[in-house]
Amino acid sequence: MAGDPLYGWDLTFKTVEKDIKKKSDVLVAFIHWNLTKRGFRTIGIGDERTLTGDEEKSELLPTGWNDNENYTLRYVLEDKLYILHGLNTDGNLIINLMRSEDLQVTNIAVKTEDVVKELSGPVNKMMPDHKDLMFNIKRDLIDTITSKATTSSETQTTTTRVESNNRMPPDDPLRIPRPQPNVQPDTHPWDMPPSPLRNLGRSDLDPFAPGAGGMLFNPFGPNRLPDDPGMGIPGGLPRGAVPPGARFDPFGPPGAGPRPGRRAPPPDADHLPPPGFNDHMFM
Repeated sequence: MAGDPLYGWDLTFKTVEKDIKKKSDVLVAFIHWNLTKRGFRTIGIGDERTLTGDEEKSELLPTGWNDNENYTLRYVLEDKLYILHGLNTDGNLIINLMRSEDLQVTNIAVKTEDVVKELSGPVNKMMPDHKDLMFNIKRDLIDTITSKATTSSETQTTTTRVESNNRMPPDDPLRIPRPQPNVQPDTHPWDMPPSPLRNLGRSDLDPFAPGAGGMLFNPFGPNRLPDDPGMGIPGGLPRGAVPPGARFDPFGPPGAGPRPGRRAPPPDADHLPPPGFNDHMFM
């Protein structure tokens, strides 16, 4: 019945039983049967790597398949050429299956005397460990070179591609975060000057701030404190000593201390010399 893993083996062996000469012949016949079960068809012996399209495909081993010490068989699967090499060396049979299209090769090695006990009879007597051998042939010799392995790799590649497409993009430090509902944005002490401070430099920190000064203080702006040229002079200057609007450097250093009842004096605001003034102190 078709559900029997050994279905077809007895028929295959009967067709080659009269040709069996040595134990490696039994192994090659068993491997051939496993190949035909999976769609391979023989087209003769030799290692010719081209197909003409006129080859006769068969489930039977070709005439002369075991005439030599080693084996070279040609197979076709889905219009692709495969070449089976069997090499007897040091009591082992080394089997290579090569796909001619891209020279991909799979192989297995079998200790002939350990696996094949008899040249004829039921498979349990000829090859007591035939189940393990079938598993190794399928896994290491056939599946890794046929379309099953290709389909598996394509499925894995497709799955990887889908996962890659579904993966969230990494955080972009230049991307402006979207505001989340009911979430207050984080604030830091360097975002805005504290409210008790004057608005000096506010526009440099906040381009949307209302009218305010920049980082440079404007001595002629509305925030300028009144000049006090009498700083550093006990009692100050007498009334009228400095004409109104005249540029006059104070006698004392800035911050020397205000007179009683007066506000603290501003820094020296005399940034530029008077028009036409040149004392050759600046190069």
